[in-house]
Amino acid sequence: MANDSTQAVRRAAMTRLRAVADVTAIVGDQVFGQVAAGPTWPFIKTGAPSLVPRRASCLDGAEVTLAIHGFARERKAGKKAIETAEDHASRLGAAIAKGLDGYSAEIPGGYARFQWTGSQLLVDGGEADAFHTVQNFRIRCVTNNG
Repeated sequence: MANDSTQAVRRAAMTRLRAVADVTAIVGDQVFGQVAAGPTWPFIKTGAPSLVPRRASCLDGAEVTLAIHGFARERKAGKKAIETAEDHASRLGAAIAKGLDGYSAEIPGGYARFQWTGSQLLVDGGEADAFHTVQNFRIRCVTNNG
């Protein structure tokens, strides 16, 4: 029986990121799904999950690939720059990776285990003075089909 865990995985990722102190110290509660209308910078958005089913006797699992996107700008104290946009986004990416790598979440009928698979740091295409970090994860889902 097919069991699509993409919604559960996406929600588990957002719930976890909203609870990790290193992440919330940077973005507060600015953790969103794929659509975020007018977020306050810095912020995090999930990417589009991709799922491949993995089946075995009495198990209905899946492997989900999910990118978590972080967006940051230069930080200032008054008029003085205290952190470049690149460093701010890099620090945010490290917090995301640390917060989700190895995380095991309960999902309906089983669990999902997150593994960080790498990252990318780039200038945000829509904001010339901002940086964008992409943290990639493979999530193995194991659910009971019996």
